[in-house]
Amino acid sequence: MQPIDLTGKTVLVTGASSGIGRAAALDCSRLGAKVVLTGRDAKRLEETRARLSGEGHLSLVQDFSGQEDLEPFFRKMLSETGRLDGMIHCAGIPGVIPLRALSRKQLEPVMEINFYSFVELVRQFAKKRYSRDGASVVALSAALIHRPRPYELAYVASKAALEAAVPVLAMELRGRKIRVNSLSPGAVRTEMLDRLAEELDNRDFLESGGGASAVNWQTPEEVAKVCAFLISDAASAITGRNILADGGFL
Repeated sequence: MQPIDLTGKTVLVTGASSGIGRAAALDCSRLGAKVVLTGRDAKRLEETRARLSGEGHLSLVQDFSGQEDLEPFFRKMLSETGRLDGMIHCAGIPGVIPLRALSRKQLEPVMEINFYSFVELVRQFAKKRYSRDGASVVALSAALIHRPRPYELAYVASKAALEAAVPVLAMELRGRKIRVNSLSPGAVRTEMLDRLAEELDNRDFLESGGGASAVNWQTPEEVAKVCAFLISDAASAITGRNILADGGFL
């Protein structure tokens, strides 16, 4: 018997087209869950869905930028999957901008994807017609909050806002026994990090572990396992917390 079992559960995974989101979706499906995948790239979402274990999975293209009301997205999802038991929020974008060049216009897209969308997703998820009592929410924060780097004010601030929101949301949703937690990985080698290094034309950024020792590199699969644990009933005693799973980054 495996210690974590998601059989019979339906889990929404955002940012599922690559990186930690894809790894989380794959892990949840292997543990028996029916998975709803969402992201901006239809082709890559289908590539993720093709690799899932089991049947009954769904992929929905959705861009969270500038979306003040995600109820239409949830209504469409409900019509095909029924109510959710869990949500893993992995959608996010980097924000590497020097202070001298940082404007509100540049700050806003990072906050929209990394923080505002999380709040709106939980607001909809918390409605009884969209989720079951005892459901669980996990959102990706970042260990960079505690070990920041220059030029990443936008990214660090957005993740700090997300992390600060978690205990408040957990208190508001405890009446339905919905758990809300965040997870802070350290230096994770993902496609997004590779693209960022290319944009910065800085291979040293990767070779140094994004500012960490190379021995601290984590894989998306390692982080995904912690996400699956927090979604599962095995973590029923944990809510309103940020779990530091940084592989020694700090």
